[in-house]
Amino acid sequence: MIIKTLNNLQDSSPRTFLSTTVNSGGTQLAVKNINGFSPDWGIQIGETGQEQSEMAIIGAAALSDGTLNLTSALRFEHPEDTPIYSVKFSQVIFKRSTTGTAGTATGIGTVTIQADSQFTQYDDTSGVSNYAYKTTFYNPVLAVESSESDWTTSSGYTPYSLYKLRDRIKSRLFSSNYIKDPQDMDNWINEWLERMNNTAIDVNEDYSMGTTSVGFSGTAEYGTITATDFKQIRRYWYTNNGTNFYAGTKMEQTQVLPDQSFNETQPYFFMMGDNVIGRRPNETSGTANINYYKTSPQLVNDADELPVYMRNYTTSFIDYCHGLALQKDGKMNEGEKKLQRAEYELERFKKELTPRVKTGSTIIDIVEETGELSEAW
Repeated sequence: MIIKTLNNLQDSSPRTFLSTTVNSGGTQLAVKNINGFSPDWGIQIGETGQEQSEMAIIGAAALSDGTLNLTSALRFEHPEDTPIYSVKFSQVIFKRSTTGTAGTATGIGTVTIQADSQFTQYDDTSGVSNYAYKTTFYNPVLAVESSESDWTTSSGYTPYSLYKLRDRIKSRLFSSNYIKDPQDMDNWINEWLERMNNTAIDVNEDYSMGTTSVGFSGTAEYGTITATDFKQIRRYWYTNNGTNFYAGTKMEQTQVLPDQSFNETQPYFFMMGDNVIGRRPNETSGTANINYYKTSPQLVNDADELPVYMRNYTTSFIDYCHGLALQKDGKMNEGEKKLQRAEYELERFKKELTPRVKTGSTIIDIVEETGELSEAW
């Protein structure tokens, strides 16, 4: 079982450049700037995936201007202006669970980061298909370890995962190394995810829903919706005894009059700002059970997946990100065509999403007057 982990430590890491060429076997780097570099930290010499890029560790002595002393000799020659990244770690620890993702990952091997490749890999010669794996980055001098990655299994990442979306975007580019910082792609993917999420909410078919409760003590008029992904209320039920729940009606805050009477069987609510909710009546303690539309989820880890209802529309994500990449490269017209294709896919998504089920006739809410029937009718 060959396990791979992405080499991405250089992304957004402090960087400098060699001021002179260094030969193979050298233990000292002449650099243009030492800001962001620290004793005992791992460094990457060269760009990820380039031939002869390698890892090294800075010595324990305090740094002096323009010089990085290494703990071991370099394997390759590196020319002037080669980039040097301060990445802290220099190794990868591969961990395994023999009981799948429900188990605990324990270390099975440590490998120096293979900087001349996009990935660092490890061959688990006793691995079988139901094992699951995690990785961490490691600094052997400081004996510090990064947080663990997500689980990896023999089936790999799904077509709807952040990893696969990135991979498909890279395949569209002339050079997969064109976008130096994968965070750019992640940001673009999450931008489009936000558009898709808002479009799903716009069709009012109860996609992207969450639930929460707000408790009101005594005669308190206001309560706070604490759900961090709250966007707007879809349904409000109110109870003052925990048994009988009544559907609440939305009213404007300016419509609440000081001497106005309300009945607990016909409750009202109103919003004050982003997530503060007011209630009527408010003579006794009570609880509001709220169904709400959620803000857009974020894909952060490689294994994070798109929401189920977006999974048949992954092409729109690829076209949107490809279009932005082309425009970033100065190909404005080509990029605009890709962005238009993404917008077309967004409209198709909205149209096909609107009928929540296709099992037969559904009830249609009439929200406007239909006017008089025509003679033809």
